[in-house]
Amino acid sequence: MRRPIRVAIGAGAATLALAGITGGVVLVGRAGAPSPSPTPVIRVAGVDVSSHNRQIPWGAAATSGIRFVIARATEGATQVDRAYATVREQATAAGLAFTAFHFARPDRTLGDAEREAEKFVLVSKLSSGDLVPVLDLEASGSLGVRGLQIWTRTWLEAVGSTLGVKPLIYTNADFWMTHMGNTTSFADAGYGLFVASWGTAEPVLPAFDWGGHGWTMWQTTSCGKVPGIPGCLDRDVFNGAILSSITIP
Repeated sequence: MRRPIRVAIGAGAATLALAGITGGVVLVGRAGAPSPSPTPVIRVAGVDVSSHNRQIPWGAAATSGIRFVIARATEGATQVDRAYATVREQATAAGLAFTAFHFARPDRTLGDAEREAEKFVLVSKLSSGDLVPVLDLEASGSLGVRGLQIWTRTWLEAVGSTLGVKPLIYTNADFWMTHMGNTTSFADAGYGLFVASWGTAEPVLPAFDWGGHGWTMWQTTSCGKVPGIPGCLDRDVFNGAILSSITIP
């Protein structure tokens, strides 16, 4: 979410084609369907942002079909995103579903994952009605596979036990295979996948189709355009028609 990341793209992958955006849902025709009017797949459109983005008119975003916002709250154990509080206030005022992400900075210091989790919970102020939080995992901090798996599980359990939900894991296929050993254990434990897979007709997934569960959110591009909003935005879609399944009760 913070910088371009490498994604393993299968041969013949095509650029994502959005057939239309209606009421905040993306309608995507099923590939290979024989009918000229294929059954649409309904996906809710959103964006993820940080202080690296320009100030965004969230009312215009909502009018353009955006339905949810994921904003960076923290990075590592000490850094707070300076734009987070403003984005939260303005996005929710515009009627958009909202949640926060934490950019992980794992290291070998004892208790690091717990400190990063505690800082995130304190700053994000997520509560009932918000979407579930997101762990942005794209830096290993020189930890080996086993060490990073332990760090990740510790952060997820610390945040999850506080908020009573299972956070989503943002990553990409290349990182998960290289630094997380392509493990399916997180998918098996019920953690949803927020996958970065740019320029593909369907997302490239790690961990054997995420343990057979598929993806929950998909970052389709790092430079998407939204009418009425200047510059590039990370564009996301939720794999479903309504967001209640990923909302904090």
